[in-house]
Amino acid sequence: MDGILTTRTVRDIPARMLRGGQGPRVLFLHGAAGLSGWPEFFQHLARSHEIWFPEHPGFGLTPESPDIGSTAELAAYYRDFLRASGPCHVIGSSFGGWLAAELATLDAENVCSLTLIGPAGLRPRVASAPPASEEAFVRKLYFDQSVAERILAESMDDTQRALQKRNRAATGRLGGSFHNPRLEAALAGLDIPALVLWGDQDQLVPAEQATLWQACLRHSEMTIFTDCGHLPHFEQPQAVARRIQAFLQQQA
Repeated sequence: MDGILTTRTVRDIPARMLRGGQGPRVLFLHGAAGLSGWPEFFQHLARSHEIWFPEHPGFGLTPESPDIGSTAELAAYYRDFLRASGPCHVIGSSFGGWLAAELATLDAENVCSLTLIGPAGLRPRVASAPPASEEAFVRKLYFDQSVAERILAESMDDTQRALQKRNRAATGRLGGSFHNPRLEAALAGLDIPALVLWGDQDQLVPAEQATLWQACLRHSEMTIFTDCGHLPHFEQPQAVARRIQAFLQQQA
């Protein structure tokens, strides 16, 4: 099963969105990769849930908005998105995990549950030398290098490269230092179920931060996936989908 490409207009912004599956609705908030197709992880999750996978304003082919210049402002956009479409479960990965957490602090009534996969936002990004090449960056994302090699083997035309560049620029512009010093206190006030997922070999956001997130979220569970990097839902898609499905089933 693949997602169907559609458009969802909120605040007069026609955002591209992939949609598929049946069951309770899940809103998936992406990271720097943007609207990167319908991965195997979604194929598993779509057997039990309807997935909404929108493209953030300013990413890919979705127009920018002058009102969205930070992660907090993007979270406010998704607050309006939820108010227009109704309550759902929210999942976010990396930058999207931080965004999902910010969204929950703005509109807990419409966030039925929160699942965070290797989220940024709780601690400042550790300064490090930029990867020497695109290949080095991709390899840094994954512990299982066969996954990295499969992605690197995929052909990319000039248009796709331009969109990738735009996505990363938008992530940097909105993310800033990738840290909100007020987030920890805001999360402590949430009264919604949460699931924190991490790869034990994450080289972008250290897995040690998982315990910090769990401590902030009063009603939270945590699972660390062995031999996984920053994107466990790409390295172990079936295992991650099953863990999320089990968590969401508890909320039914």
